[in-house]
Amino acid sequence: MPFRFSTIILIFIALFGGAIYILHLFNLVTASNEVYARFTALGIFIAGFGFLGWQKARHHRFSWDDIYKNNTLIIVALTVLLVSLFLKQEFSHYVVGFFAGASLLHLAYTRKFYFPPKFFYFVVGYTLLLLVGTLLGEPSGLRYLDKTLPFYVFPLAFCCFRLSKKNLFDIADVFFKTSIIFLSLCVLYWWFNFLHLDADLTGWIASKTFYHAEMTGWLRQADMLNVMIRNKYELHEFTHFSAYFFVNSWAHYFHPTYVSFTLISGLILGFYLHHKRKAAKRDLILYIVLCFSVIALMQSRIGIVGLFFTLAFTGLYYLKLTFKRRYFVVGIAMYLLLGSAGAFVFKNEISEFKDDDIRDGIRMVTISYIQENFWRGAGMRRERAALEQQAEKIREQLPANIFPNNYYHTIVHAHNQFLGDMVQFGIWGLTALLAMLTAIAHYAIKNRSYLLQMLLGVLLLLMMIDSPLYGQSYRVLAILFFFTAISESVKLKLKNEI
Repeated sequence: MPFRFSTIILIFIALFGGAIYILHLFNLVTASNEVYARFTALGIFIAGFGFLGWQKARHHRFSWDDIYKNNTLIIVALTVLLVSLFLKQEFSHYVVGFFAGASLLHLAYTRKFYFPPKFFYFVVGYTLLLLVGTLLGEPSGLRYLDKTLPFYVFPLAFCCFRLSKKNLFDIADVFFKTSIIFLSLCVLYWWFNFLHLDADLTGWIASKTFYHAEMTGWLRQADMLNVMIRNKYELHEFTHFSAYFFVNSWAHYFHPTYVSFTLISGLILGFYLHHKRKAAKRDLILYIVLCFSVIALMQSRIGIVGLFFTLAFTGLYYLKLTFKRRYFVVGIAMYLLLGSAGAFVFKNEISEFKDDDIRDGIRMVTISYIQENFWRGAGMRRERAALEQQAEKIREQLPANIFPNNYYHTIVHAHNQFLGDMVQFGIWGLTALLAMLTAIAHYAIKNRSYLLQMLLGVLLLLMMIDSPLYGQSYRVLAILFFFTAISESVKLKLKNEI
């Protein structure tokens, strides 16, 4: 683009940040006015994405033939799909449907179906496990098919088309720059809320905090996150919200763990684009600064770990590509030395950072259940019921803060993808999951795909504390298959067509 994108973003942040502070001086920055800030941010985000898309498309001439011959429909659908990762989850059903429909129309016109990478078959195998588990989990299991919809759609959809390297880089550039817009809006939205809450910045970042506010539309969000026990207290009686609500709720997508995953995926893509000379260094630096700021403000511990993992291992890639082998070995030695020294010096801070009594207690319940049900699990979507029954069974061994009827904490799932699969499917679920992950890792290493190697590393970290392949599968799979499409496009020879 002819303009300096990062400069415009910095000017935008400064002007709007200053305007918000001036409004604060006139007592106009209040909780009651937050709804205006929310919709303004959402409007700017949509407008920014539209402008970036227009910049890419304005030099092209479009006709009905172009929709299929030049992959226009697929490019639009895939771009919208990636950008939708920043918006509310309910929007995903429409976007995934649009992408699937575009893929089928493209297939019907071109009549070309491409052989996928071999790890796709392992994804399909895992999908069949989910299907069987969904049908057998309970009599009404069919109503859960939409929860695993991406596992059926994405492997097939990405076999219906092939995009050129240029097309994929254009999509990646729009996604990367839209991510910067999202980050800047999160900072400004937080600034608005920070001022009317009169909060302490150090306390906000250094510890898990809750803030009192009465804001339109937020109680539904709190209810969806199980902050309160449903049907026990009236919704209007609860007005204490976690800090991350005040950072990204303007997009109606507020889970800090999965927001962090999407942002780190954008960072990985930014490093790759910079290496291919498709992204400016100043844009990448701005992304890193904003990404760290937003993840810290959301108080996402796994987000911080994933961000440093990405930066550290990308540094090793840079050493290996830029310098001789001995410098790469020296770099690894320095990483180990500095990491060990940091772990020793900041051991108390690290201990407090990773301390999580709730997840530790849930892990106790989960392991206890697995020991008694090693070969056969409870069935798909029966995880919560099984763990609550197990907690009741071993209640004398558990701390009070994770007992199922505790007001603040209920056992929703195992908070670990590997253990959760064992609860639902027994040892066979864990076997299928490991087979799929091993196949993806083999493909990433064999093809020397920086994108997939880094994404898999971050995904494994996320799996240690959550279950991303269930409720947020479309976000994970959309990025996984898009990175795979880039990996396929840079090969000299494409897969055979059938």
